[in-house]
Amino acid sequence: MELNERKKAILRSVVDAYIATGEPVGSKYLTTKSDFNVSSATIRNEMSDLESMGYLEQPHTSAGRVPTAKGYRTYVENLMERYYLAMEEVEILDEVIEHKLSEITSLMEEASHAIGEVTNYTSFAFIGGSGSEADRYETLYIGEYDFLLIMICKDGSVRSRQVKTQDKITPQITEAAKNALNKFFVGITPEQVNLNTVIEFENALGEYKSFSTMLLRVVNEMFNSFDSEKVHIDGVTKLLSYPEFFNVAKVQSVLSMIEERKRFSELMKKAVPGQTSIIFGEEAQGIAPPETGFVFHPISVNGKVIGAVGVIGPKRMDYKKVIASLNYFADGITGQIDRDYNLMLGDGTNGKREDE
Repeated sequence: MELNERKKAILRSVVDAYIATGEPVGSKYLTTKSDFNVSSATIRNEMSDLESMGYLEQPHTSAGRVPTAKGYRTYVENLMERYYLAMEEVEILDEVIEHKLSEITSLMEEASHAIGEVTNYTSFAFIGGSGSEADRYETLYIGEYDFLLIMICKDGSVRSRQVKTQDKITPQITEAAKNALNKFFVGITPEQVNLNTVIEFENALGEYKSFSTMLLRVVNEMFNSFDSEKVHIDGVTKLLSYPEFFNVAKVQSVLSMIEERKRFSELMKKAVPGQTSIIFGEEAQGIAPPETGFVFHPISVNGKVIGAVGVIGPKRMDYKKVIASLNYFADGITGQIDRDYNLMLGDGTNGKREDE
């Protein structure tokens, strides 16, 4: 049986009411609080049909009904109205978006805090592990005593360092450094660097070999900055403000899932690039309480997913606001990262989007 317009409207109203109150929703509530020009008995019959179709369930006899995972899924994919962020919410997210590419880890942690502040749910940032093989190096001359060194890795991730020097440098020196690094430090891991590699690198620098020690130190720091997968969580106590998590054991269950990074990573990998994903507790392969909802959006660098930001809350969370917040942030930060990335590589676009 397909949902007709009345059933859709009733399902939407039940989900909205349950999100707002946390209490099972009855036909009397919908009759008094919604604009249905039908009797309470008609609404009760429609809710009964929705229950038999798997969209609603009745937790207790004679109580109202609550949405099932199927009901929530239908709501967020087909029935939910669009949420428009308030100016103060936009300002909070914009402040984080202004971070730079070289601060990606701290940026993601700031993102987690900002998303939690806007949505009032427990928030997280997942930063995927990255490989430690460089694909190529780029340099950007800044001034007589500093330049930017950029390491682009085989997995698409990027590391960059603003290098300050004691001796004067020229664009010719930074170009020579780039060429030498690309000749001897591409496609190898730190463990494969030996004395012969270092000697050949110094010789390739020629008259600029006095800069070799400084360059090797910076490259070593960049190699050492490669991390395993990280999960940053913010506002855990916010879970306790919802009745679904008054039982501390349920909060511990959520936290233990996050601490098991492999399982959490598998959950994050279900995200569709460029889209906000929603997973309900019962869909998470038994690793989270069924009352839990996860909403997350992947973050990309140059088309490569490097992590995700999202929220954890009760299954009845305010999906309109959460999705609007995540979409706004993810679109903004992905665009900012791509613009910084292209500027560093000198692509001549001036960091502008095609639609600007």
